[in-house]
Amino acid sequence: MADIHFHALAPARARSGEDPLVPFLLGARNAPVTISARDVQRLDSLRLQLLLVAKQQWEADGIDFRITDTAPSFHEGLQRLGLNPQHFEKETVQ
Repeated sequence: MADIHFHALAPARARSGEDPLVPFLLGARNAPVTISARDVQRLDSLRLQLLLVAKQQWEADGIDFRITDTAPSFHEGLQRLGLNPQHFEKETVQ
């Protein structure tokens, strides 16, 4: 089993330079990923697009991709950008 790669999203995406999420995702390719959204204060469309594409790619490869510790502002950002606030929530299988 591969090691899980962990990344904590910053409160907001830096307006200058590359978002640290990009090199993290590139370095974690082909491995399980957990991303904490605990500190997110603002979710913008670019960061959401990165997360959506990464989630789709990891799932297509059959590799675990999780976003955890979602702050209320993360859910609000999803809704503001047109997604269900629980879009990244994993369904529990019983």
